[in-house]
Amino acid sequence: MKLKIIIIVLSLFCFPIISQNIKQDSCQLFFKEIGIRDFTLGSNYSEFKKESKLAERNFKKEDVYGIEIVTFSENIILLKEKKTVEYNLKFKNNILIDYTFRVNIGNYKKSMAYYEKVLVLLSKNKNKNNFIKNGRINNMETNKICEKFFRLVPNDSNYLEECFYGSISFTDPKLWEQQMFEYIKSIEKGKN
Repeated sequence: MKLKIIIIVLSLFCFPIISQNIKQDSCQLFFKEIGIRDFTLGSNYSEFKKESKLAERNFKKEDVYGIEIVTFSENIILLKEKKTVEYNLKFKNNILIDYTFRVNIGNYKKSMAYYEKVLVLLSKNKNKNNFIKNGRINNMETNKICEKFFRLVPNDSNYLEECFYGSISFTDPKLWEQQMFEYIKSIEKGKN
């Protein structure tokens, strides 16, 4: 009972962005069509953990200055090729505040053509990922609540391989301030 009250209080005061009156789709990514999981900002860690047990998913969890970071990988078939999706989810006070995914698409000479095919698949989901435009390697949208992007980036320091990378996160600075304070404290502690 106390846990429910704490979560309600947190969602009303610490996470006011969750309850603002903005269209739900504006803070979601829709990549299910291509085999990438869609997570909802504001969802809680307990639900994720329960779903992960059912899927027998192994994940790594670490606390980094007050943010719980969960990472895991899954294999998918995308455009008739086996690919690995690497996920990185960030939870604060049991609430999902950020997630990213990355898919290595291989040789930089072929990557743009592959990326364009992925964009065509995504465009079939009408009125969902409106911020993604064909022909652009860097797609980004920011509103009062969240920031999301989808881009083609180098996968290694030699620029020989590329990956596509997507992310969505809450933009409210209050969510990230405590992490910065914890980081500064640890630096000061290390100097002593």
